[in-house]
Amino acid sequence: MPPIIKQHQHHVNKELHIAPMLNYSTREFRQLIRILSERVTLWTEMVVDETVAHSPNLDEHLAYDSTQHPIVCQIGGNSPQLCGKATSIVLEQFGYDEVNLNIDCPSERVSGKREFGACLMKKAELARRIVAEMQTNAPSLASKVSVKCRIGVDDLDDLEFAAEFIRTLQPVCQRFYLHARKCVLGGLMNARQNRSVPPLNYPRVFSLCHMFPDCLFWINGGIKSIDEARMIAYGWNGGCKSIDADAKVAHQVNHQVPCTLCNLPYGSCTQPPVVAPANLRGVMMGRAAMDDPCLFYNADKYFFNEPSNPCQTRRDVLERYCVYLEEAYPRRCCDNDERITFECPAPNIVHDRDCCKVCAEIYCPEQFQADASSTFIDENNRDGKNIGNKMSSRIIARSLKPVQGLFAGIPHTRIWRRTCDNLGQNAQLRNCGPGFLLRMAMRSVDDKILDKPFDHGELE
Repeated sequence: MPPIIKQHQHHVNKELHIAPMLNYSTREFRQLIRILSERVTLWTEMVVDETVAHSPNLDEHLAYDSTQHPIVCQIGGNSPQLCGKATSIVLEQFGYDEVNLNIDCPSERVSGKREFGACLMKKAELARRIVAEMQTNAPSLASKVSVKCRIGVDDLDDLEFAAEFIRTLQPVCQRFYLHARKCVLGGLMNARQNRSVPPLNYPRVFSLCHMFPDCLFWINGGIKSIDEARMIAYGWNGGCKSIDADAKVAHQVNHQVPCTLCNLPYGSCTQPPVVAPANLRGVMMGRAAMDDPCLFYNADKYFFNEPSNPCQTRRDVLERYCVYLEEAYPRRCCDNDERITFECPAPNIVHDRDCCKVCAEIYCPEQFQADASSTFIDENNRDGKNIGNKMSSRIIARSLKPVQGLFAGIPHTRIWRRTCDNLGQNAQLRNCGPGFLLRMAMRSVDDKILDKPFDHGELE
């Protein structure tokens, strides 16, 4: 059995994590969030242990841009041997900052047919053996192995069950990310309902922190703003921007689930602690980041106490993201290479022209204005030969998906979404690359909106 990993118990600074989200936490989404914040911790979407252990092209699943540190790779599986092998690959070969075992996912495909994810909470001894093997396969990096789980499952929904689960794993794991609601496996519950119907129970998470002072915890579930994240991570007096008198009075009352004081659906209780437990290492946000990435524009300055934020406007964010896309997925309109850009890393392409007549207005404006008709070729018809689409629709979709919510809460947001969708589906433009398409989409947004400073509020 691997040795117990000792951790420092007092942390002045807390962490803010972006939760792993299936089909969303792609390298493109992570890069967009990294542009908004240099300090938040990014997570991959869950990668199955068999995929990591046996895939002939690991770069497709595990490669990432070096700027994405700190970054956590989450794996899922129920085989100690495969999870152990995957851990070695993730930490030692790809250099992730941490590897996390998914004991959280409630989907029928994962917890039902595949028998891992949240159903492992009912198999604590198997979970312990998996984590032990993960540490054995990366002995020098054993402290970088963690578990993400729920606070209950099905009818096993009380503090004693959650505590016994952690107690079983404690000899081999001291890092726990707790989704603060139980999950329901099978029945009427699907993955979406499991994120909303079972009540959030923050008091149980805080109780577990106090019961296991030698472990480190992060709380996940229902956190919708940086204000909320900071208050939960640092406690009631930890620096929220404003606290009204009624809220102060309410905080003195003992909250529990079902909670009539929080007045939330399904009896949820999300009251922050008066004083955050010393071993509550941080918080995790998920859906909020997907729906409105710009929530994180102020994370570095407000949550992490940095002197400034990386970007001041949405134009700043989009310009930097365009540059990333142009480097990750170079345009395919001006080369004679027959390979298709289907995944990252993209083929190493040599262009024989600076641009085609389609992207000339963006990339060669002077030449375009001089004589577009005679200088530029048809990107789909090189010397009379149809070259087809060499930039896959998969890459285009992955690249444009993360920016869909970039103008959340701003009038005419639908125009932005519609423009991105239309451009992404236009096969005549695809070879010019996702960076080009995004630059074209930016033209549909008023300059006043693109250049409005984040910290001055939104346009009415």
